[in-house]
Amino acid sequence: MNGPSQPALLDIAILTRAVENVFRKLIRMLIGKISLKKLQEMIQIIFVEEAEAKLKQEAPGKSVALGDIALQTGVDTRTIKKVRTYIAVNNPIHQDDTFLDGFMPLFKVFDLWMNDARFFDVNTGKPRKLQFEGEGATFSGLVKLAIQSRGLTTQAVLKRLKEIDVVDEDPLSGTIVLKQEDNVFISKDDLDLLDVGFTAIGNLVGTIDHNIRHHLNEEEKYFQRGSWDYQFSPEKIDHVRKVIHRYLSKTDKKSRDIIASLAEVDSQNGQLTAGISMFYFEEEQQT
Repeated sequence: MNGPSQPALLDIAILTRAVENVFRKLIRMLIGKISLKKLQEMIQIIFVEEAEAKLKQEAPGKSVALGDIALQTGVDTRTIKKVRTYIAVNNPIHQDDTFLDGFMPLFKVFDLWMNDARFFDVNTGKPRKLQFEGEGATFSGLVKLAIQSRGLTTQAVLKRLKEIDVVDEDPLSGTIVLKQEDNVFISKDDLDLLDVGFTAIGNLVGTIDHNIRHHLNEEEKYFQRGSWDYQFSPEKIDHVRKVIHRYLSKTDKKSRDIIASLAEVDSQNGQLTAGISMFYFEEEQQT
C-alpha cells in the first residue's frame, strides 16, 4: 500500500497510524458493551472539556474563547456551546442517567423487560413471557420501544439474544422468555477485569503524556521502558510465556515491597497515587 503522496502529510500519517492502533485495540474490548453513538458522545464531551482545560493552563486566569476551543477540536462553536452547557448543568458522564440510558441497544431491551410494568409482572417479580407480535405487550413492541434505530430489526435482536443464551423461544406458542434476570451483557468478572484493565491503560497513557510534556527535562520524566523482539516462534511461545511470567512474578514481589515501604502509614487528604505497572504482550506481525 502506498504512503502519503505529500511529504508534509508524513508526520500526520505516523500519528494517525499510532492512534488507530491504540483505538482499534480499545474498541475490540468495547464492542458489545457500548454503542458507537454513546462512544462518540463521550469522546466529544471529553475532547471539549480537555481542550478547554489545556487552554486554561496556557493562559491562567483568562476566560477561554469558543473560537480557541474550535481551533483545538475542529468542532463548530454551536456544538461547543451545547457541550459546555451539558458539562455545566449535568453530573459527570458516569453518573448521568440520561447519558447512560440506552448505553447499548441490548442493555435497553433488557432494562425495559426488567423494569417496565408492561413487560415485567410486579406481582410475581418476574419478566413476562412475551408473544413475538400481536396485541398487548409483545417482544416486537419491546424492541421498538427500546431501540430507535433504522435498519435494526426485531428478528436481528432476537437472533442475537438467542446466540448469547439470554432468551428462549417456543416456536409452537410463539412466545419468548427472558432466561437470565441479572445484567447478562457484562458479567461481574468481566466488569472487574475491564475496570482494572482500563485503569492500567489510563496509568500508562498518563505516564506517556507526562513524559511528552517534559521531554526536555530528563529529571522530570517518569520511568518508562519496554523490551521486545520480533523473532519469536509460535511453536515455542508457551515456553517464552512461562519464563517471562516467572521473571515478572519475582520482580512484582520486589516492586510491591518497595511501594509499601515508601507509602505513608496513614491516609490523609491531598495524597497522590503512585505505582509500578508491568505487563507482558504479544502481537502478530502485520504483513
